[in-house]
Amino acid sequence: MRVTVRQDPQGAQVLLRVENSGPQVDPTTTARLFEPFYRANSRVRSDRSGHGLGLALTQSIARAHGGTITAAARAAGGLAVTVRLPAEKPG
Repeated sequence: MRVTVRQDPQGAQVLLRVENSGPQVDPTTTARLFEPFYRANSRVRSDRSGHGLGLALTQSIARAHGGTITAAARAAGGLAVTVRLPAEKPG
């Protein structure tokens, strides 16, 4: 699996985008990915596939900092997660 991480300052916000090339994610379940302990059904799952806490914790952290997080299924497979955070003001 390939993982790409990008950050992009956009005015008063900073975007952090993480994409992977993992198994296809059902687009109708992407909102549930932020529920604690939710694990999407995947055609590929190993004993090390996690406990369903990572995105829930990331959402809590983003909100605590005045940001948002979204997830979208990629047409080629995998997932794209975008975190938007307020940019730090210089000074």
